[in-house]
Amino acid sequence: MIKKIYTLDVSYFWRLFIAFIFSVLCTIVSAQDIRSRRPARHQPDTSQRVIAASDSADTAASFSHNPKVISRNAITDIVQYSARDSVVNDLQNRFTYLFGDAVVKYEDMELRAEYIEIDFKNNELYASGVADSNGRLYGTPVFIQSDATYTAREIKYNFTTKKGKISHVITTQDDGFIHGEQVKKMGDNVAFIKRGKYTTCELGDPHFEIAFSKAKVIQHDKILIGPAYLSFTGVPTPLALPFGFFPLDAQHKSGLVMPSFGQSNSQGFYLRDLGFYFAINDNIDLLLSGDIYTRGSWALKARSNYVFRYMCTGQVELAFSRTLTGDRIDTANFKKSNSYKIYWDHKQDNKSHPTTRFNAHIDMQSANYAKYNMTSANDYLSNQFTSTISFSTSAADFFYFDASLSYSQNTGAHTVNFKLPNINMSVAQFYPFRKKGKIGKLKWYDNIAMKWNSQLVGQVNTSDSMFLQPITWQQFETGMLHTFQINSPIKIAKTINWNNTITFSEKWYLQHYTRDMVWDTNVSKTPQLVQHFNRQFGAVHDLNISSNLTTKVYVMYIFKKGGLNAIRHIITPTLNFTFQPKLNGHNTGQFVNPMTGETVEYDYYDNAIFGAGPSRMAARAQISIGNNLEIKVRSRKDTITGLKKIPLIDNFNISMYYDFAADSLNWSLLTMSGRSTLFKQLYLTYSFIFDPYSINKEGRRVNVTEWEANRRILRFSSGTYSVSLNYRMDQNTFKSKDPERQKNRLPWSLTINYTFTYGINDNLEYYRYLYHNVELKPYTNNIVHTINLAGDIYITRKWKFAFHTGYDFVHKELSYTSLEFYRDMHCWEMGFNWIPVGYRKGWSFSINVKSSTLRDVLKYKKEKDFRDFM
Repeated sequence: MIKKIYTLDVSYFWRLFIAFIFSVLCTIVSAQDIRSRRPARHQPDTSQRVIAASDSADTAASFSHNPKVISRNAITDIVQYSARDSVVNDLQNRFTYLFGDAVVKYEDMELRAEYIEIDFKNNELYASGVADSNGRLYGTPVFIQSDATYTAREIKYNFTTKKGKISHVITTQDDGFIHGEQVKKMGDNVAFIKRGKYTTCELGDPHFEIAFSKAKVIQHDKILIGPAYLSFTGVPTPLALPFGFFPLDAQHKSGLVMPSFGQSNSQGFYLRDLGFYFAINDNIDLLLSGDIYTRGSWALKARSNYVFRYMCTGQVELAFSRTLTGDRIDTANFKKSNSYKIYWDHKQDNKSHPTTRFNAHIDMQSANYAKYNMTSANDYLSNQFTSTISFSTSAADFFYFDASLSYSQNTGAHTVNFKLPNINMSVAQFYPFRKKGKIGKLKWYDNIAMKWNSQLVGQVNTSDSMFLQPITWQQFETGMLHTFQINSPIKIAKTINWNNTITFSEKWYLQHYTRDMVWDTNVSKTPQLVQHFNRQFGAVHDLNISSNLTTKVYVMYIFKKGGLNAIRHIITPTLNFTFQPKLNGHNTGQFVNPMTGETVEYDYYDNAIFGAGPSRMAARAQISIGNNLEIKVRSRKDTITGLKKIPLIDNFNISMYYDFAADSLNWSLLTMSGRSTLFKQLYLTYSFIFDPYSINKEGRRVNVTEWEANRRILRFSSGTYSVSLNYRMDQNTFKSKDPERQKNRLPWSLTINYTFTYGINDNLEYYRYLYHNVELKPYTNNIVHTINLAGDIYITRKWKFAFHTGYDFVHKELSYTSLEFYRDMHCWEMGFNWIPVGYRKGWSFSINVKSSTLRDVLKYKKEKDFRDFM
């Protein structure tokens, strides 16, 4: 019997041994790989067992622990993490290692870095950058929580306590940046910094900083710093502070407004714009400020802004100043001047009410305010200031009511016009004979329309020095105007418009003026006209009946050859008949000129609010002809029609009438006026007046025609020619064909305003001295010839030059001129403004931080304004 013998297969055990050795080597190599790729911080326990390793191109995972008893320090949300290179999980020690563009997200926290490790046992994160072959770090950590961002060299963070320790951090706080060597983050909003700096320069090595030894940052609230000093590019300066406070709240906060200081030759040393800002609430603020000078001048100012969403917005400004000029010892030249300014701008939101509106614009100032106080160039160059407060409403889109107060002031002429009240009431135009909802062709009487309007005005016209005097208000004028109109438009043969209008107006006044001429024995010893104010109700009636015929005639000339394609001439003839009876014969008075014995007749209401009625009956037939001329030329630029339209005469109108009811001088003056566009933004306007009657030796028009006197149909009486250019150019005006070159062009702009006006008028003195051997010209002329230039040019990307100037060719002098240089210094800015000539001449130099947080603190300003030359 043969026994089966079992033998040991040595090759089988050999294969098992090799597999075991290989698995051990893989484990060792993997552990060594983790240690070699981790940045130098601390060596992990060598007994760590690596459970899994992944080298995929982009991996992601989440980890959560769910024991039977949940610790109060356990994380409350999923930790999401990913890495570009690899993710290595140590499940036994509950560590995760992320390599290459690592990202970890937990609740509102996000951490990005080249290397991140997660300790799930202690709920901690560690992140850092990685050094390249040259020893330079890349992929440094960026920590984001809520809207706060921290950039650092190393970050350690605890999930549950939300506390962290950050080294060499840079974080953004509103428009500033905080650098710190060591930062301890305490909870969500508070951080402590050791050895840091605050700056508004975003560079890693800022141009300037406020260096401090320690600080406390309360996010979106404030920064509190210990001993600090100012440093430029790392070079410390002797400017130091024992402590500092920087507000970070985006909302308005009350606080002190830092003044500007300096010396004025005429006013002495000064502090300007020293004040306090009150953030009353989210809708209203208030700024109280003042100026004080060592030689006695001072000023007080208040400004408030208000905003109510869907209701209104506005601004209020009040200012009062007292200016002392000259020397107190020299009483002859010493002068004390008070000036004031009142400004209010109120705008109602259109959404606040569908039919009611209330708006206000008040701009009042004393005549000498711009002389003694700093104002804008527009305020200085303007002498007309208008203020209006208005209220308007409507009912059923039919009745309209408007009430306003207006104050008009001319600081050059020192005159004031004040109107209160100024009430307008009207109804929408209605058609009394048109049936509601009528369908089909309308009859001629269906187009008869009616409308009514009434206006009540009370006003005072006086000088600014007399405005508040009692005698001024004793002569307060009041008037009311009622107007009722009937209109009937009729179409004749589809080409002629026939429009008939009847207008009746009634004017009510509570006062009138009588006149007299008396001898002035004190000054000129000649008769002087004197007006007497009388309180008495009076009414003025006015009736106007007119009939108007008009049409359009088109004349076209077409050319088949050449560049000119067509000429189009539009002629608009109009024939108008007007009848106006005299209804106010009882409103006239008379006085005798004591020098000539001549009786002069006048109307009580010549200078009334709405004027007087017609002094005589009028029955006029007027003809006017309007002309429009344009051409069409062939153009290759127009790919659709191949034509370009060029206007030659925008409008040229000729008008004259004959008055059948006049006892003499029945023909009116012949007027011609027109407007043409010569080139783009270059306009030519012109007007001419011709007189059919002659002038006698006394310089008066007489009822003798020019044909009878001088054998000519018309005499040239006056004319005006005006050329105006309003043109703006910039870097896009002359475009380059190369898009890249056009993109890299430095921005610039130039605005040109050019005006040339030549006026010529009859010289009546010529006729009076025609036979006295006095050399006079029959016409006088008036010339206005000015040019104004304004522009800004970027010399480089950082340097800008701006200017505003002008020249009067008639008076041969410069107008208001200002030159400005600006330098963008990255986080700083520098400016120099110079007004070389004129009353406002002066200069100012300033250099300051751009950021609004430090702009009023880190600045230097030196100036010499116009008051130093007084």
